[in-house]
Amino acid sequence: MSNLLAEINRVASVLHKKKGTILFRRGDAGNGVFLIRNGKVNLHLDGKTRLYPSRILGRGAIIGLPATLSGKAYSIAAEVSEDAELGFVSREDFLALMVKDTKLCLEAMNLLGKEIAAIRSAFVSYKTTKKIAARHS
Repeated sequence: MSNLLAEINRVASVLHKKKGTILFRRGDAGNGVFLIRNGKVNLHLDGKTRLYPSRILGRGAIIGLPATLSGKAYSIAAEVSEDAELGFVSREDFLALMVKDTKLCLEAMNLLGKEIAAIRSAFVSYKTTKKIAARHS
């Protein structure tokens, strides 16, 4: 387990959520991060769009990191897709962890970088699919 996951796990409040529970919607205040301890969570844009494909995350995934770090609203929605045990850390407590240990900051930046790369890849794939479909219309 990474240092970041271990620290989140250490300070987190434990939440048990049933399938179908909305953790947050796009536009909700980014008030903290969730660590999936067990179960699954679906991340998606509200409404039907292929621009950002739905992703189902499981054990060990951190959800809500961009909004929590930026202090902005969540940019996607998160819904429990399988009964889950989650750890929740408020924005204030999460930022306190980052200030305490720069190695945790680097891990968080690495996760953000991976998320940005995944979003860009999904966007390129969407644009390519759209161009191919337009040629065959």
